[in-house]
Amino acid sequence: MIKAVVFDLDDTLFPEREYVASGFAAVSEAVEAEHGISGAKEEFCALFAENKEGVFDRFCEKHNLDGQAAKKMTELYRGHAPDISLHDEIKSVLKELKNKGYKLGIVTDGRPNGQRKKIEALGLSALVDEIIITDELGGKEFRKPNPTAFEKMSTLLGVPLDQMMYVGDNPKKDFAIGAHGVTTVRLKGDGIYEGSDYLDGIKENYAIDSFDELSRVIGEADGEEKAFVHGKLLDIMDFVHGVCAAEGIEYSLSGGTMLGAVRHKGFIPWDDDMDIIMRREQFDRFDAVIRDYCERDGRFVYNTDRRVPIVGYRETPTRSGKRYNRIKVDIFFLDNFPDKKSKRRRLLFRIRTLQGMLHKGKLNWKKYDLKGKILLIATRALGAFRSSKGLLKSYRKLSTSYNAVPTRQMFISNDLYAVLKVPYDREWFDGASEMPFEDRRYLVFDAYDKILTYRYGDYMTPPPEKERVFKHVKIERATHEESK
Repeated sequence: MIKAVVFDLDDTLFPEREYVASGFAAVSEAVEAEHGISGAKEEFCALFAENKEGVFDRFCEKHNLDGQAAKKMTELYRGHAPDISLHDEIKSVLKELKNKGYKLGIVTDGRPNGQRKKIEALGLSALVDEIIITDELGGKEFRKPNPTAFEKMSTLLGVPLDQMMYVGDNPKKDFAIGAHGVTTVRLKGDGIYEGSDYLDGIKENYAIDSFDELSRVIGEADGEEKAFVHGKLLDIMDFVHGVCAAEGIEYSLSGGTMLGAVRHKGFIPWDDDMDIIMRREQFDRFDAVIRDYCERDGRFVYNTDRRVPIVGYRETPTRSGKRYNRIKVDIFFLDNFPDKKSKRRRLLFRIRTLQGMLHKGKLNWKKYDLKGKILLIATRALGAFRSSKGLLKSYRKLSTSYNAVPTRQMFISNDLYAVLKVPYDREWFDGASEMPFEDRRYLVFDAYDKILTYRYGDYMTPPPEKERVFKHVKIERATHEESK
């Protein structure tokens, strides 16, 4: 889902020819004052039309002026205060996007002094959130297609690259960022680079003729992306549902997927994964047969290398030259929760310790309070000396340690660290029935209203718009072979 729109500057937010004309006018006045040559602006424009390189050198050669004159003209051109303005259409679109909650940015190449003067003349600082001139990052080597500016923009805006759209005009450098998951849009027109070849053959995802098409393209990009991801998730879920039906295994949609079934009769529109849940004895039956079904089908794979087992694609799905990683169905377990609070505390502490030990990669530390961070640092250090396979074996043994003991409540033993402690009444998981989900029907626990109310409160009220984003699927550029 697109959450930020970033723009090129020259020939995207304003016509570069307007700046060129402004610079030629400023230089022309100086040439007439110093050398008595009138009509220089028209000559500059004619020379530029022939070849945009070396305009002042050729002008000076024609009029028998020395190299110092050409150098002074170039410096004046680069340093002049440009007589340019932002077109009303562009200004209106930027304000509209801002009002809709999109983060806005500019990534532009060029000499910083000249680019800053353009930005000031166009009043862009007041209309966008962040501006990056690539040369200011350390020199010309940081110009596009170098991805450094976009990675920095991602950090500044707080938006990952796969939720960013870049609007540019230059095939030679503007669309190669698509190799890093950014959705790209080409503004077509009669700009300087209109006839240029594409760098490495990487084309834009969308093309527009004018800025007023941008909102439509954003909606189209979001819609196509959601439809693709949701379609792939349904394929996996159809497979899982079929296995469970064939083997008489009871499951239920869970978490946001259950909520989506009830509130939206399908996916929460901004959700990009599916969760199911099983009582432990049902999962053990599923675990015993699912690998054989995956082998026979050939499309899917079953993975138990992490705390939450998943059914996903054997081959990463691709669309429009992009790879969609982490399209999967997560499987959660229900185990007995001890009735005594003291036993619960000990059990939860030990399980959370194991969860911390299982964390081997990067973490979003913002999700944890101070106590959680301290525990995580300590447990990660302990986990470094044990294999994930061994830790998962210990995790299962601990999670099921009360399953032979009658208890009034159950818990989702492989749930997130922060919500692991939530106890659920055992009776809520007695019985499940099919419920409409998109144009399918999947199983949902009959006590779904009690489960959802207990976990989410007023679950029929959607969250604030800023929270409605894809969170799980990671998008990156496909290889040449995958794009075929």
